[in-house]
Amino acid sequence: MDSRYDYKPLFSLTLQNRTLQLTREGGGFVALVFGVGLVAINTGNNLLYLVLAMCCSFIAVSGVLSELTLKEIEISGTLPKTIYANEPYPLVLRAVNRKRKIPSYSLHLSFPDDKNLGFQAERGLYLFHVPAGNSAEKTVMIKARKRGPLAIRDCRLSTSFPFGFFVKSKKLDIDVRALVFPAIRDVELPSPAHDSLLEGEGVVKPRGDELHSLRDFRQGDPLSSVHWKSAAKTGSLRVKEFTRGGRQSYVISLNIHDPQTNAVVPSELLEKRVSEAASLAYRLVRRGDEV
Repeated sequence: MDSRYDYKPLFSLTLQNRTLQLTREGGGFVALVFGVGLVAINTGNNLLYLVLAMCCSFIAVSGVLSELTLKEIEISGTLPKTIYANEPYPLVLRAVNRKRKIPSYSLHLSFPDDKNLGFQAERGLYLFHVPAGNSAEKTVMIKARKRGPLAIRDCRLSTSFPFGFFVKSKKLDIDVRALVFPAIRDVELPSPAHDSLLEGEGVVKPRGDELHSLRDFRQGDPLSSVHWKSAAKTGSLRVKEFTRGGRQSYVISLNIHDPQTNAVVPSELLEKRVSEAASLAYRLVRRGDEV
């Protein structure tokens, strides 16, 4: 990544979706221009006036070329289909230069570092050259902060081309969306020899392959195990009991209510329980069991 973007600029000006920042090199050059101008005025030396005009032309050319570099650049992004919270995943960014004859140089892509956003980008991206009518791709690692819908709506495109005196940037729409699954953590898996396991707030119960008997319905039993024909005859819910086979099937019960007040638990505790339940399901499926 270009080191010119790593520090706080000396001066910043924002106007019409354009932000102009003065770099340290640019600050030194502007000071030089003022110095040459003062000496030229005091001495009346024509050569110094010529040098002053040349320095001013550098600033004007820098503004024109940086604007042409940012013009007609489109950014799109792609995320993997499966994303889990608090784990890094690659975001593939594609920069397309819609200009027919003018290439773009020294492009920098970045995302705001805001805790209110649903993601955090590892770093910015630097594209040295995007040919006219062509595209370039780069990958940045991002981490979703929480489960649920993830929306990356925009990014910032910057350039220090051509002289590095100024950094001009603008905001571009990107609109990348994904569904983030709960965070996966290390959990203790139930042994096939145990009938049940209490893991966090989720009760995990194994279920075999063949029907063994019927018993009364208890709280936490899945409705898929209810024997509806027997319930219709007797008027009470009966649950099917299965014998064990070589492959285990588990039911994960997630309790989101406080047993004393019957109110929904606080958000932090809820997220912890959801993460534990999701981790159990993930690990059991990876082991070859059914959930």
